Amino acid sequence: MTPHLRASLPLLGLAAVLAFFTGCAKTVKSTGTDGPGGLSGSEGIYDGMGLPERGSFNPENADYSVLSAYTVYFAFDSYAIDSSERGKLEKTANWLNENPGAKIIVAGHTDSRGTIQYNLGLGERRAIAVRTYLMGLGIDGGRVMTISYGEERPAQPGESESAYAANRRAACGVLR
Repeated sequence: MTPHLRASLPLLGLAAVLAFFTGCAKTVKSTGTDGPGGLSGSEGIYDGMGLPERGSFNPENADYSVLSAYTVYFAFDSYAIDSSERGKLEKTANWLNENPGAKIIVAGHTDSRGTIQYNLGLGERRAIAVRTYLMGLGIDGGRVMTISYGEERPAQPGESESAYAANRRAACGVLR
């Protein structure tokens, strides 16, 4: 080994360690599942899925009572749509087909465990998983908006397992 190369080894080692740690940004494990059309819950989260501009709708004008029976519930720390919840999305798609002028917003929610930032991200992944699934059922993506509330709007207050389960959800509201 030449003296020049021997002197460079510590710097190369340091560069390799730095490259490793800077290249290993924290990623969220994909727990999405294949839905209709082979789309997973993680498809296109940040790749311009054709989501309408946020300014083109007001989530406060949504009526969640119309489709409340079709709220989708999720397992802890997951945005995979369980097979037992898919029938609700088929009913939501049927409702949208029967109401061709309607637009909905899918609001993703989480329980209170986790940081605010993590829960907002998980709520968004849940909402997008539902949107993607509906699109796989033939619903035009321009009719389905998404928003995440994270842990901020619990369906059931409290720190019990039943409250946690009730809050891990994606609810569809009809935009007025």
